[in-house]
Amino acid sequence: MKSIVITSGKGGVGKTTVTACLGRALAELGNRVVLLDADFGLNNLDVVLGLENRVVYDVADVIENRCRARQALVEADTRNLFLLPSAHGYLGNNVTAQNIKLVLNGLAPTFDYALVDCPAGIEAGFNRAVGACDSALVVTTPHISALRDANKVVALLSSYNMKPTLVINRVRGDLLASGKIPSKDEIETLLKATVDGVIPETDGVYNLAAMPKKPFDMLAKRLCFGTGEPLDPAADYRGFWGAIKRRMKRS
Repeated sequence: MKSIVITSGKGGVGKTTVTACLGRALAELGNRVVLLDADFGLNNLDVVLGLENRVVYDVADVIENRCRARQALVEADTRNLFLLPSAHGYLGNNVTAQNIKLVLNGLAPTFDYALVDCPAGIEAGFNRAVGACDSALVVTTPHISALRDANKVVALLSSYNMKPTLVINRVRGDLLASGKIPSKDEIETLLKATVDGVIPETDGVYNLAAMPKKPFDMLAKRLCFGTGEPLDPAADYRGFWGAIKRRMKRS
């Protein structure tokens, strides 16, 4: 089983939604996927998946031996996709990276991928989530504050002998086409990391049903097979008609 921590450093960049949507895309490729919410106290992965009313046990119950890991799993509406929820309001002071790794090791024979939703920040929660995984995806947006925090996270991950890849979230194609936000290539140069996924800005509620599938399908194929390129949100905003669409977007 390949374990991937989904991290960002900065909160509010859509990390939890990326975790859910990527999990769905990987499962639809035929992989068995478990999503582990490592954000103790402020967990929302169950809400994004629409599973909050199905949770009986959580990862804290597993770690403290009140149930087995398989008993705590909640099956999502997508086939082959499961959630191991976190405990809302639980501080997780006694939870370590080793605890989480033992839980993942117990699930390894059953799953192909484990995606671990990392809490925001670079404190204890970050260290225990990262320390339990084999690889990392860093989620950022194309804005200076998010990119600066992502740069710090990329540097920190090197101390874990990880070479993370990037997901650029909430990219407005009109601003990208007009050069008002940095491009994929510019971000790769700035952060010295490869971009595996580009997710366009989406109006409306950020949950699994509201998010577009195509960019996450492309990301999943790059992770599974190393093929394809990330989505280009600016494609529809280039050329003569694209310029008109950009003007309409601004108005």
